[in-house]
Amino acid sequence: MSNMDDLLAVWQQRLAAISANANELADAESTKRIRIKLRAGNYSGLSKAKAEQATAQLSTLVDDYLLLAKVIEEALGIAQRGLFMSWAGREEKISALLEGPSIVRTTGQISIKNRDLLGSAAQSSQLTPAALLQLMQNEFEQARDSLNALDLAETQGAEALASLKHDYSLMEQRAQGLNAESDRPSFIEIQGLQADPLNALEGIEALRRSLSVWAGKLNDLERTRLSAEKEVEQAKLTLNELRDLELTYHTQCEKLSYLCGPQIVSTLKMPGTSAIVMLQSWCETLDNSMHAGQWSAVLVGMSRLHLAMVQAQADLNRAIAEVQTRCAEVDELKGRFAAYKAKDQALNMQYGSDQNRQLLRAQIESDLLIRPLDLDNLRVNVSQYQQLLSKIVQ
Repeated sequence: MSNMDDLLAVWQQRLAAISANANELADAESTKRIRIKLRAGNYSGLSKAKAEQATAQLSTLVDDYLLLAKVIEEALGIAQRGLFMSWAGREEKISALLEGPSIVRTTGQISIKNRDLLGSAAQSSQLTPAALLQLMQNEFEQARDSLNALDLAETQGAEALASLKHDYSLMEQRAQGLNAESDRPSFIEIQGLQADPLNALEGIEALRRSLSVWAGKLNDLERTRLSAEKEVEQAKLTLNELRDLELTYHTQCEKLSYLCGPQIVSTLKMPGTSAIVMLQSWCETLDNSMHAGQWSAVLVGMSRLHLAMVQAQADLNRAIAEVQTRCAEVDELKGRFAAYKAKDQALNMQYGSDQNRQLLRAQIESDLLIRPLDLDNLRVNVSQYQQLLSKIVQ
């Protein structure tokens, strides 16, 4: 088998594939439906233009197929019937048909104002079968893509629009809960969904983008709301902690007043008595603002309230520490006296008792039972008691 036979076989296979694919595209249910609607005048706008273009490309594809098939058939005829022609001559003719510009293809009409008297009314070009095949490939792809786009817009447009309406309804409810009515985009009804599904599909995509932006805003708003709620709840917990600290402070003050007298308490650096009342009022105001949907303002106010609460906690802890230090002075003095008494008992066993120490010890014990305590007097007496014990040891 010669190269020309191989080339003829390739082109026959190509013709068979072109015929099968072109017929399948033309006979598809979606193509038939689009053609029927186009003939009935049911399309408009972009969809009408695409449908007209696709059907024209299918028609041109058939015409080009016939041109190509004619050349292949002529080449086959030469190969089969050229018995009285040399093989070299037959190959030359077949090569000229299959590889040369053997196809004359009409590309358009020449306007009468540009036409010669003896000129043709049609404008044409000469192509090789390979060049024509490339044009046919482009025609097929463009027709296929346009038909697929129309079919997709028709079959999915209504479903997509219904889904968007459902999403919009859910987002409306969500927006109402977030008090975000002012940011709501309008839902524009898509016109011409049946007559111009391609253009309607673009409108649907625009609506989808608009809803996506709206959803982003609602998400940001909801995060702000959750943050505001969390801050308010934390502020309420901190207020409870401040009340507990305040109760602890007053309890310690009562203890110190009982031990040492109210005049000692009056010397302390007292924390602000109105701090917690003010902080509670501030927190309630922000809580009301939160329920009114003013979440951003709540977050700003909470940042300031937090600083005030931290300061109030520091003031109360400092005051409590000061009171506890004063109370600890009493415990420290009692501890010292207890240690001295133990030492006194040991010395009595070794050196015998001393009436002065016994009287001073009894005085101290009696003073420790008196409320309020006279700390200055107790410090002096405990110091004297310690000095008396020290003299014995020396």
